[in-house]
Amino acid sequence: MRKIVALYLCKELPLCLWEPRAEEVCVIGAWLLQHPLQAVENRLACVVLEGLHWGHSQDGALALPPSLHCEVALLVAEAYQKYLTDKPYAGLISEGIKQVSYLASVLRLGVSAEASFSQWAWQMLLRLKLHGNSQNPQAAWAGPGSASSPPPEITHAPSMHSVLRAVNAGLPIGCYLSVAMTTAGHSLEEFCTEGVLLLKSLIQARYLKAAVHLLANVLPPSYHLGFYLLNNAHFVSCVQLFLQSDSVCPQGVTQQVTHRVAPLLVGGAYGDHVRLLNSVIQTHVMESSRPGRVGVAAVLEFWVGVLTQQHLWFRDRTVLFLMDQICRSAFIYHHEECVQKLLYEQHKNALGYHGNRGMLSSLVGWISGSATPSFIEGQSMSGEVWFAWLVLNMERLFEEDCQLRRCVEHELVSEPNLSSDQALKKAQQRLKLPMAPSLERLLIYRWAGQALATPPDHPLLPLVWQRFLQLYFRQPGPEYGMNAGGCIGRRFFQASPHAALLRALRQRLQEVSDFHHAASQALRAPPLSGPAQDPPLLPPYLPSPQLHAELVRLFGVIAVWFDDETLQKQEVYLPSLPAQYEPHRLAQVMQRHQELWLDAVEQERVQFDQWEVLSLWEKALSEPPFVRSQALGFTDYSSLHSARERILTNLQQHAAPGPPPGPQQQGAPVAEVPPACLTDRRAALELLERDLRELQEGARAAVAREAHQVALEQELLEALPLLYKNRPEQVTMVLECRGRGGQACQGGANITVTCECVQKQEAVQTQIVSLHADIKKVQADAVAPPPQALAQAAVHTENFITALVNLYKVQRSPAVQQVGVSSFYQVVSFVSADTLRHPPTRQYLSSCVEILGQVFIQGAAAECGRVLTAILEHRRLCPLISPFFTPNAAPNQVVSLYQDVVTSLHPDSADVIFMLLTKFDLPQWLSEAQPSFSERSRLLELVHGALCVCGPDPEADLLPPFHLFTRHWVKLLRHHFPDHYSDGLRLLMTSSSDQLLAPECWKGTLRLLGCLPPPRSPRGPRGPAEPGAGGADPQGPAGGAAAAAHYRTSVSLSPQQAAETVAWLSDYFLRGRLSKPDLRSFGLYSAWTPYVDDVVTFWGHLGASLINTQLSGCSREPLGSAKVLAAVNSVHSKMVDLFKPWIFPLDTDDPSNPRCYPWLETDAAAAGRVVGLYARLVDTLHGEFRERLLPGQRGALWLCMMRYCESCTSPRTPDYLLYLYHTHLRSLPWAQLHPDTQLMEQLFKVERGSPKSCFLFLGEVLCAVNWVSVLSEHFQPPPARGPSAYPALPPQGDPHTMLVYLLHMLAFLTKEELLLGQPDSPLLGLLVQSSSLPWHEVDLPSYQGVVGYVGAHYPPSLLLSTDSAPQLLVQSLRSAAGLWPRPHGTTHREATVKAGVCVSWCVQSLVTLEQGGGGGIGLAGLKAQLESLLESVIAFDPPETGLEQRHMALCGLFSQSLSLLNRVGVSTGEALAAHVISWLDRKGRAFPILPLLTACSQALASVRHMTRIMEACITAYFDHAEEESVGWGPVLASLQVPELTMEDFLSESQSGGCFLTLYAFVLQRLNTEHTAANDRRTLALLISWTNQVYPSGPEDEAKLFLWWHRALALSAEQLQQPGGGGGGAPGVALGLLRLTARLAQLGEERLNSGLLGALGLGKRSPVSNRFRVVVRCLAVFLTVQVVSETQLRLQPTADLELSAKELQALSTLEALPSSKQYAELEDSVTKAVQFIRYPGHCLRDGARLLTLLANLLYPELRYLHIIR
Repeated sequence: MRKIVALYLCKELPLCLWEPRAEEVCVIGAWLLQHPLQAVENRLACVVLEGLHWGHSQDGALALPPSLHCEVALLVAEAYQKYLTDKPYAGLISEGIKQVSYLASVLRLGVSAEASFSQWAWQMLLRLKLHGNSQNPQAAWAGPGSASSPPPEITHAPSMHSVLRAVNAGLPIGCYLSVAMTTAGHSLEEFCTEGVLLLKSLIQARYLKAAVHLLANVLPPSYHLGFYLLNNAHFVSCVQLFLQSDSVCPQGVTQQVTHRVAPLLVGGAYGDHVRLLNSVIQTHVMESSRPGRVGVAAVLEFWVGVLTQQHLWFRDRTVLFLMDQICRSAFIYHHEECVQKLLYEQHKNALGYHGNRGMLSSLVGWISGSATPSFIEGQSMSGEVWFAWLVLNMERLFEEDCQLRRCVEHELVSEPNLSSDQALKKAQQRLKLPMAPSLERLLIYRWAGQALATPPDHPLLPLVWQRFLQLYFRQPGPEYGMNAGGCIGRRFFQASPHAALLRALRQRLQEVSDFHHAASQALRAPPLSGPAQDPPLLPPYLPSPQLHAELVRLFGVIAVWFDDETLQKQEVYLPSLPAQYEPHRLAQVMQRHQELWLDAVEQERVQFDQWEVLSLWEKALSEPPFVRSQALGFTDYSSLHSARERILTNLQQHAAPGPPPGPQQQGAPVAEVPPACLTDRRAALELLERDLRELQEGARAAVAREAHQVALEQELLEALPLLYKNRPEQVTMVLECRGRGGQACQGGANITVTCECVQKQEAVQTQIVSLHADIKKVQADAVAPPPQALAQAAVHTENFITALVNLYKVQRSPAVQQVGVSSFYQVVSFVSADTLRHPPTRQYLSSCVEILGQVFIQGAAAECGRVLTAILEHRRLCPLISPFFTPNAAPNQVVSLYQDVVTSLHPDSADVIFMLLTKFDLPQWLSEAQPSFSERSRLLELVHGALCVCGPDPEADLLPPFHLFTRHWVKLLRHHFPDHYSDGLRLLMTSSSDQLLAPECWKGTLRLLGCLPPPRSPRGPRGPAEPGAGGADPQGPAGGAAAAAHYRTSVSLSPQQAAETVAWLSDYFLRGRLSKPDLRSFGLYSAWTPYVDDVVTFWGHLGASLINTQLSGCSREPLGSAKVLAAVNSVHSKMVDLFKPWIFPLDTDDPSNPRCYPWLETDAAAAGRVVGLYARLVDTLHGEFRERLLPGQRGALWLCMMRYCESCTSPRTPDYLLYLYHTHLRSLPWAQLHPDTQLMEQLFKVERGSPKSCFLFLGEVLCAVNWVSVLSEHFQPPPARGPSAYPALPPQGDPHTMLVYLLHMLAFLTKEELLLGQPDSPLLGLLVQSSSLPWHEVDLPSYQGVVGYVGAHYPPSLLLSTDSAPQLLVQSLRSAAGLWPRPHGTTHREATVKAGVCVSWCVQSLVTLEQGGGGGIGLAGLKAQLESLLESVIAFDPPETGLEQRHMALCGLFSQSLSLLNRVGVSTGEALAAHVISWLDRKGRAFPILPLLTACSQALASVRHMTRIMEACITAYFDHAEEESVGWGPVLASLQVPELTMEDFLSESQSGGCFLTLYAFVLQRLNTEHTAANDRRTLALLISWTNQVYPSGPEDEAKLFLWWHRALALSAEQLQQPGGGGGGAPGVALGLLRLTARLAQLGEERLNSGLLGALGLGKRSPVSNRFRVVVRCLAVFLTVQVVSETQLRLQPTADLELSAKELQALSTLEALPSSKQYAELEDSVTKAVQFIRYPGHCLRDGARLLTLLANLLYPELRYLHIIR
């Protein structure tokens, strides 16, 4: 019974306050080991050990020594082994009992003593701080080996024997203690080899809570080397086994038993131990985030690496739970990137981006269909939202990296009718992704699904919606160079499933809004008060109504976005949307701002959830509640008196109060002000001096005290960096040696390291302490109350001023006035640097000065000068007394006062001058005082001098007064304008020429004259408003309007003033330009660069005024009147005078520099603005007067061009000048220019002696002219004019001269590539227009000059050029020569000679090209050019009227053309001759062939060419003649046989087959000599030619009939002549026999020449069958008629007697049609045989037979008409 009482008494003792000694521990151990479990001693030992404080004290150290923890742990382990393992049923039965005990504990059944002791032992061991990291948690993060004492090794430490025995027996308690107490759990290396196996055994035995404790202690120092554990398969399997063991359905046999009851006992998919492990992980994350530790990223990466090594880990709900918690920590600590990186790599492996998918290779089989692998099964996750958030963000990065989203959007934007599925397929084909993505895996659907699945109270819900909205309201059009065209989101939801998803999103928005609205109605109530068993570990959590109200508004805005269809259909100007749209947030969504809506995240909820997780591990580590209550509830109640009694006792012992003090008489603290001082100046000054002196000394002391404190603090700042210094020290370190290769180590190595350690400097520390003390003393003095004398002086002075002012208000006497003025200056004299630095004194004196100044100084005319002098002498007084400087109160002194201010102008005093200038109200002074002209002029010069002092670029300090001076300058010029206009203009030009003025002065003047628009605001960009120009600073709307009106008020120059200004400026600048050597050499721009823009503005205004004046003066004048012309000339002349010093070269009398140019190359930019202005004014002048001038009159453009030609085209004009001239003058409308002969002569002068650029510019200008219109006015007859018609145009020169000038100009310009290469080249356009001009009117000398220029300046290849410009020029030259078809019917009288000139030039060019000059020409080109020449001659219409003259004209042109054959090479000549022959053959009718026939004998040097071309001409003459009855007469008249080479001519004609030519020669010979001898010679010649020639083919064979017909006729004539039958007959007969024999040869089928011919094997005859018929018939006829040389049938007979030979010949002829090839000629043969057999025919009828055969067989040949 006693033992039981002792047990209960011991339970109520505060054992947590007890620290047992060693002998006491031995007693407790004896109770535990030597008594059975049911014994009271054993239970008492358990109660005592359980009641001790095994945790940490408030200072963080263990309440009990670590050795006691270890000793108790070994004691418990030994007892555990004794009572629970040393039993006869150990082994398999024991394991069974443990399983049953486990089941009993699960089902909450009663337990045995062994089970109770086992539970107590494990609870006890888990409370003990056995691991070094649990004993000192703060040192756990320092890394391995940081424990104060090294842990023992289980095999070497004798004290660990019981633990070793337990390990060897496979007991879980031994495994736990081995890891917790020995090196197996303290060394990472041994933990990886031994500790992991022990941990695995512990987990397999289902001691999961112990495993969590071990992991919590082992992992902190190992995170920085986590890759060792990640690569340790045993460790990874341990973690996986742990997760499986604590799930709802445990593994192994137990699972079979409890898989039905476990879901009823455990609410989730994971148990309490997993939650505890999660709490440990979160605790490690929090601890690692502290400074100097491994960091959050290491812990997160370690656990992600461990958890994701499990196969299909994303299907395991336990793993997903831990990953969700890890992702939440990553979000809280802003380390999402490290987790995303690991998941990103695994995602890429799953998609096959690295060739091998690794551990996720089974994903393809896992996912059904064609869905893309993902760590989220399905479309969303409703439980693990943090994990889903991180995975979807990771997939978002992947989708952007692979360009999938951009490509799909591009396809949708490019094709409006494309569906999202089709766009995805196209994108996959374009990107060639390893795995085709499924449509449902696009992130826009994933985020939409996640938005539906996320619970409404989850903190991430707004962010999930944000991600979805960024994709839904995206406008990708501008990224691809297209219009925005609305958002892209609706395109993804057009299909019916997706449309349903969109409707679900709208419904979800309403549900979420309702939820948060209901949550916003809840009130945050305080926790209920009342007794509680345990204080809550966590603060109560209630949602914030304000946050939920904000979320209601946010989701309402999103709903508004969804309902507005215009956002999807078109681009919306966001700033125009109503407030309920929140345009700023919508813009961020559309622009995909990555900044999250963290303000919408319920941060309190996140922190509460995190705190709840951390509290699990904190609760597991804390001591049991009864230990905590005993420790906290132990109070000392030894006090004898209560608090009430102590208070009453103290009150009774207090002393009695004394009586109140009596009254004391005190004098006045401040003396009264003597009344005499108010009227006595000297007394008043003495009184003020005493008081002000006191105030001044007080300010001086305060300033000195401040300076002293600043010096002390500066010294302190200098001393602080010297407080610590680094000193080198040597530190000895021991490096541990573990041995290598089985060899033992001899010991650690001692290494001495030199490092620098920080040391405090004691002397500096002493100095700093002293300085701190001094500073505190000075600060104490500063905050001490001021001296009594100082306060009395201030109050006394104030009383004096108050009395003085009150007296003055009552009695305004001079004495009081004098005292007030003197008092004012007396107070001002005491203002010093010290009083200004001390704020109280400064404020006090300012108040005194303000009161005295307002009453006695302000508005007093006599005091203006004195106040100004005081300010100028002491500038620091300006802010104090300047308000009382009123110069307008003394109008007679304004100019002198202004002069004093201007004289004092300096950058150092700019602020003072500005303040003084604001006091001058010039408009009021000018309007009220009415100053004289001289005063105003003097003031204008003063203002001008002040502006010059400010300089051309005023410093920043001078800008405020400068702007006021500028305003005064403008005010003076505006007053009674133009009184000071001339003086102002003179001053402005004079000072600007020396660059003394700032451009702002010009702008003010120009704004006054109306040259510039008023500024937008009365406050300019370079300075503040200038209130001095109009009195006070304009404030408020009224003041702003007045200032704007002031700026808008401008004056205008009268026409006379504008003209006088132009004349004066022209003379001023011209004189200045010529009088100064530097201006002559460098121009005006070097001196006037700052003012060029203003000069341009002024000049433009003056030019416009001149134009408008003259225009109004000519408004009633008729068009083209002399007055209008005079007005244009006058304006342009004045403009030229105005611009001459600026832009035109000037001639000087200086021999060294006779011509000075207007600017240097460096001044081109400024000069360009002036030249541009001149061009604009010319354009304006032209535009205004264009409608008032007749087309032919010389307007502004003509005057401008003439001025350019006269002034700017000298040979030495620099290129940079010409470039500017041409750049700006080119912009004028030159198409409206009307040139005349004078302007064209300028072009020729420029071409001869001016720079090339001038010539090109002038040519470009003239090419822009409409020359067709210009020349048509000259060539068309003027219409009849009535009496009221407009005056006739002035004579502009001979129209023929203008035409010649134009042709010359075209010849000059066509060779210029710069003009031709311009876009829309005006030269090319002019060349096209020129085709319609009457070029034939050009006279011969002019044409010769143009052709000569072309021949000298153009290459011969001009004829061959394929470019349009050279072709058009050649066309114009040919048209002028008459060699081109003309639109006009008239012909120039010199056309023939001009045509000859053109043809000669063409031939010469071709000869040069053929000889290799000018680039060369091929044979084909020569043929084409020769044919072109011949065609041109054919088209030529000679002006001569006689046939012979026209014939000779064409003959001459043909001769010049054919001369080309004489001047080329032999082979080329042959080819050209053949081409001429072929050209004649294909030319056709209407062609003057006979002049060409005549030209052949005159022009061709080669007889061969001559004969062949003649033959071709005669053939063409007969073939293409228009009349059927064409005769040989014209041919005989045109043919000219060369007499000197007649034999060669005849010989070449025979060899060349020129039978017609020879026949014509025969006819000419017979016609020239009608004698028998000539006939006989001709007959013999014809028979001789017949024997020598042979037709080359059917085309030449019929020509021989002419010869034979003439021979037969001559024979008949010879035989008919008297005596013909005598001596001449034998000769004729012999000739006929020879002819008969030759005819027989010609009639053969084959040629009989050569050996084969003699054998009858010669070639086939080239003649036709009909020719053979004619020849054979004629031969038979001659055989019959000429029997022998002496026997001829000259007369017809009655009967024809034939010899056998004749009969045979006749029979052969008769049988000829029987041959197949002659069958078609049977009729002709029959008629010929009849003719031969007819006796009435004799030899004289031979010509008739030939005529008969020619008519029958060759009826189409016209040259045979002569024999028909």
